[in-house]
Amino acid sequence: MQIIYAAPFILLSLVAFVLSLAIPRLRPYAFRALVAPVAFGFCSIVAMVLILVASHGLDLQFANAPLAGARGLFEGVAIYFVPGLVGAWIAVEIVRQVEVRVLKTRARRELATRTIIALIVFGPVFILCTGVQFNVFSKADAWWPAFLAVSFTAAVFASALTYLLVRTLQQRTHREPR
Repeated sequence: MQIIYAAPFILLSLVAFVLSLAIPRLRPYAFRALVAPVAFGFCSIVAMVLILVASHGLDLQFANAPLAGARGLFEGVAIYFVPGLVGAWIAVEIVRQVEVRVLKTRARRELATRTIIALIVFGPVFILCTGVQFNVFSKADAWWPAFLAVSFTAAVFASALTYLLVRTLQQRTHREPR
C-alpha cells in the first residue's frame, strides 16, 4: 500500500529532475526538484497520520467528525497540505545549503549529478533482473543467492555504464565548437 502512495511522488520527482537537467535555465534547481516531491509526500502523510491519531487520542472534535463541506476542506488542507509544504520547503532548504557548501564547483556538481543518476538506475535494474530471474527459474528456489548476486552485478554494471555515459555527455557539452 505504501508503494501505491509513494509511486506518484517518486515519479514526479524523477520527471522534475530529468526536466531540470534537460532545460539549461533550470539545471541549478535539479537537486531541489529531485527532493521536493518526495519530501512533500512523506511529510504530508506522516503529519496527517500523527495529527489524526493524536487528535483521536485527545478526543478532539475534528478527528471524530466527517471531513465534509467547507470545514472538511479546510481541515484536510490544514492536516495534509500544510505539513507537506513545510516539509518540502525544509528539504529544499537543506539541499540548497548542501549545494552552497559542498557543490561549489561545476566539477563537484557534475560528479553529484552523475552519481545520483547512476543510483537512480541501480534500483529498477536490480528489481527487473531479480523479477525476471525468479519468474524464468521459478522452480529453482535453492538458487536464490546466485540470482541475487547476478541481479546485483547487472545493476552495478548498468549504473557504471550510465555514469560513464552521463560523464561523456557532460564532457561533450563543455567542449568548444570547432
